[in-house]
Amino acid sequence: MGRETPTVSRRGFVIGSAAAAGAAATLGLDGCTKTDASVELTESVQAQFPDAQVEYLAVASSQVQRHTNMITLDSIDYLEEAHSFDLPLGSLLYQSSDTRALVVAPGASSQALIRIGFVEFESGSFVPALGQALGSSEDYVIYDARASALAIAWVECNMVHGQWRVYATPLENGTASEQALQQAQLLDEGEGSYSPPQLAVSGNKIYWTVMPDPNGPASSEDSYLKAAEFSSVKPGAGAEPWTVYTSHGRMITNPLVSGELLTFVPRVDTDAVYYQLTTLDTATDAVQNIAILPPSLRVSDAVWLETGFAFGIEGNYDYADGLSLFGSYQQLGDGQYLYINKAPVSALVQIKQHSFVKSTKNVLGLDADAGTAIIVDTPQDCVAYGDILAGAGVQNRLVLYTTVTARVGKEKGVCRVRVFDPR
Repeated sequence: MGRETPTVSRRGFVIGSAAAAGAAATLGLDGCTKTDASVELTESVQAQFPDAQVEYLAVASSQVQRHTNMITLDSIDYLEEAHSFDLPLGSLLYQSSDTRALVVAPGASSQALIRIGFVEFESGSFVPALGQALGSSEDYVIYDARASALAIAWVECNMVHGQWRVYATPLENGTASEQALQQAQLLDEGEGSYSPPQLAVSGNKIYWTVMPDPNGPASSEDSYLKAAEFSSVKPGAGAEPWTVYTSHGRMITNPLVSGELLTFVPRVDTDAVYYQLTTLDTATDAVQNIAILPPSLRVSDAVWLETGFAFGIEGNYDYADGLSLFGSYQQLGDGQYLYINKAPVSALVQIKQHSFVKSTKNVLGLDADAGTAIIVDTPQDCVAYGDILAGAGVQNRLVLYTTVTARVGKEKGVCRVRVFDPR
């Protein structure tokens, strides 16, 4: 079991530039220059995690490469559309392997608002797995879900009283029947003073956050990253939960799996407000990489790619120099960063040499080494917000989905899913 340490909060809080600049002045830190305070902070964190790579992100503008300077190329030379199919309108996709995805879809009634199931890319057939919350008789509804090829986890909430429960069960061949999900294990539960957990699944291991509601009576309490692991793929198999990491203050962002690493963003264990991009090895829960952000700077998402962290910033932080503007950033190695000046919507996906990011409508594929960009065309009749990335982190296939509006003679629109393979 890993060390216990600091906490994080959910996306949505954006600090104003003036307040952020004031925080920097109070702490005596310059976003571009490593001061005695930042060196001392880095050394303190390194002492906590002697086996991890620890750095403070003092980024100068000269270290940042803007995506707007890239040459645009035709995506057809780099991507091949392998599959295209439709799912129920309003579906959300979470890529769980190279061959299938977890689907969170609208339910069939007001008593079953949300259902979950799976879709195989080859057939495009949606197979419902759980039509309503296990606690539906107690007014619980399915709130969120994640899966891998080996396990699925979901959160159920009673929206009136703020109570929540975390369920999980192993999978066979990447899917599960409703009977199997009915036998799922209750891993954790809580009440309204704690926010509904955020989930990540890696192999047969489930991760979830336990964080106090920032406006509730437990707001000053610690936050936790917890885990449980299944040793069997049989439905009803048990797993013993444990605490992986303790954060003294709310964490931020949803934990994300990329390969064998899980990225999450707890608070640095210090009186001042700092957040640290953090990865841990999902096999051992050992912390591998830590990047300390400038004071009070918050990210909306973070994931580990082959060259380092990629993260989104939703506000402007004048004092942070190279990280001062809203958008997405990717570490390229050798102290260099790729900057995408688009409002961050989701975490980046890396497939071979391309880093894929959602733009206003299209998804862009950026090759920082070559200085080139490809634009993935959206389907005909799709809505204004365009394609959404179903995956995160390092992947082998690009999975996109969007809403395609109804045409004449059709009553409803559909969720259009497309799966691309790199050429």
